[in-house]
Amino acid sequence: MHLEEIEDLYNFRYPALYKQLYADGMLNWGTFGPDWHQRIFPQLQENPPFLLYAHDLEVINTSAVADYLEEGILFADPVHRFIPIATTGAGDWFALYYNLQDGDDVPVVLVWHDSNEACILAKNLQDFIFLQMLEAVTDIDPHYPGLITVGDMKANCERWLESHEPYLTASQVAILREVFAKGKLTNAELKDILDEEINFQWMDSSFPYQEAI
Repeated sequence: MHLEEIEDLYNFRYPALYKQLYADGMLNWGTFGPDWHQRIFPQLQENPPFLLYAHDLEVINTSAVADYLEEGILFADPVHRFIPIATTGAGDWFALYYNLQDGDDVPVVLVWHDSNEACILAKNLQDFIFLQMLEAVTDIDPHYPGLITVGDMKANCERWLESHEPYLTASQVAILREVFAKGKLTNAELKDILDEEINFQWMDSSFPYQEAI
C-alpha cells in the first residue's frame, strides 16, 4: 500500500520529511529474516537507510504500517492518533503523534506495548533523527554495543551522516560531525546538546493512551 492510500484511508497526512525519506528509498531495510544480518545488513552499510544504526530500532515498512492500523493495535483509545514508523526489539512502537501536531511539526513518541504509557521524544521527525543518531554513540554498552560498532565504527558513522545529511539542519550536521569524530558521548553531554538544540515544551513528558476499564 502506498503512503497516499494510507493517508486517505485514515484521514491524515505524513510530514513532508517522511514522504521525502520514502521517495528516496530510505525506509527500505530489505527483507527481514534469519539471514538479514549476514546477507542484507552488509549491503546497507554502504549507504545506510533511515536510522540503520539507531539503538534498538527497526523501521516499519508501509505494508506493515497498513496492517497495524487495520488491526487497530494503536487505536485502543480513539482519542489518541498514533501512526507507527518503527518498533523496538521488545515490540514497543515509535509513532507520529498527531494530537500535538503544530503546523508541519508532528511529534514522535515511544508507545510501550506492555504498559499504558507513551513518552514524547521529539517535536518532529527531523529532531527525532538527530536524537537517535546522537544516542547511538552515547555511553555504548560493551555487552550490547549495537550495529554501529559492526566493522569500522568510524566509517559507519561517516557514511550514516552522509546519507542522513539531507534530512537534518546545518547545525545538527555540524554537531553530529563533531560527535562522530570523537566517537562517543556521555549521557550528560547528550542532555546538554538536546537542551540546547531540540528542547520543546512536551519533550520527555509521558501520558496514558488507554482509558481505564
